Amino acid sequence: MVSHLQTFTGKLPAGKRTLLLYLLVCTIMSFANAQEPATAGTPRRVLQSVSVEGNKHTRTYVILREINLPEGQTIAADSIPFLCRLAYQRLYNLNLFSAIEVQADTSDPGYYSLLIRLKEQWFLLPQADLQLADRNFNVWWEEQHHALDRINLGIYVQHKNVTGNLDRLTLSVHAGYTQQLTGTYTFPYLDRKQKHGIALSGGYSRSRELAYATVDNKLLFAHEADRFIYRNSYAAVSWIYRPAYAIRHIVSLGLNSTEVGDSVVQLNPAYFEGGSRNLRYAELAYRFEYNGVDNWNYPRKGVKLVSMLNARYGQEGMQQQQILAAVEFGYFKRLPHDLLASLIVRGRTNFGGAQPYALASGLGYKSNVVRGYEYYVVEAQHFGIVRCNLKYELVHKRFRKLGFRYLPEIPLWIYPKVFFDAGYAANNNVPASNTFANRVLYSAGVGVDIITAYDLKLRIEFAWNHLGENGIYLHANSE
Repeated sequence: MVSHLQTFTGKLPAGKRTLLLYLLVCTIMSFANAQEPATAGTPRRVLQSVSVEGNKHTRTYVILREINLPEGQTIAADSIPFLCRLAYQRLYNLNLFSAIEVQADTSDPGYYSLLIRLKEQWFLLPQADLQLADRNFNVWWEEQHHALDRINLGIYVQHKNVTGNLDRLTLSVHAGYTQQLTGTYTFPYLDRKQKHGIALSGGYSRSRELAYATVDNKLLFAHEADRFIYRNSYAAVSWIYRPAYAIRHIVSLGLNSTEVGDSVVQLNPAYFEGGSRNLRYAELAYRFEYNGVDNWNYPRKGVKLVSMLNARYGQEGMQQQQILAAVEFGYFKRLPHDLLASLIVRGRTNFGGAQPYALASGLGYKSNVVRGYEYYVVEAQHFGIVRCNLKYELVHKRFRKLGFRYLPEIPLWIYPKVFFDAGYAANNNVPASNTFANRVLYSAGVGVDIITAYDLKLRIEFAWNHLGENGIYLHANSE
């Protein structure tokens, strides 16, 4: 089959061949997400009804859309336990319910019915929000000496299900080191078939300190006590198309405007292009997601693929046009004896010309970290990361009957692990002091992952890097 595809696509122009192969990948993944096939010769049953209880706020048709088991569907009788597990996992991934039960009634010959019992979480989550001004906890604790004035204090309000249609509203206000106001609203179901949605987002932030350059693979900061030297505002609108449970296409159009102080430009004239104090651009972005893993918050098995293509049209402070492409692939596998293995690959490339310093962030930012290099950054036009993990499921418990309406049970998972990472960042304009560019970075280590209620995560990792350095690193996000 592969040879036939290569023969056929080889006759097409390069651009069309790439597009066709991309569509074939999407189609294959759609089939990969299909339900278990019926076993030949086994008895068959018809789904007679699906009943939902306990959803006081969430709309029933939304729940039925997620499990995607239409009444009248005929399946092999031995597939019913699998479908119950599948419905449970899909409802769990909504992160809306603190307890889920899916039961099948097969007392009527030739038919079966499903009963879904739910307990809803507390959807409105106002909370005091503490954020660090630095890239991660380790940088703040060690290099900034856990200075309290580098903490942003604020209020974070999230409603995970505003109208019962899985629409999400997030608002945050922060004061302190970085002052910011942000908001996002997502409505995933605009049409009756529940395939189209929309999202709106915007924000404003300002700060008296800013990282203006990288020397010896570490950030240098400019600071002015009496005025703000960084201001940023953005707004974006997105269209969301979800043709199948595990697949989403997102097209976004956004505007971004950034202004920095004179001191930043004096310290680094290349912070924006042409020594400008302002960066303004429009961005058209496309994102494809295939989320074929069992648990969206912490995958144990399955495949995940995210690809992005961003076109930036500069008005000031950058070249007129830049195109960025990024991809993330994750493969997760359950092994015998409670072992889990995973392989995660991330990469990004820039098809435009030279980037100003402010847009050249590579390794060391957000999730693009080679573990063991948390204290370093590498600016790059192109970069790639590979992460390998082997974990052991040491604890998998649920503490029940707690007496709280919105927290009737607390789950607890603990996974000791060993890991190996490697990364490479390519930069054609790197200063000689930044020795981590254009070479392979690698590390190995041990650690433990802890996951509990409301999908809270903590990663504690001890890593060695190629310099022989080692240390303990803390993270509150996924790998």
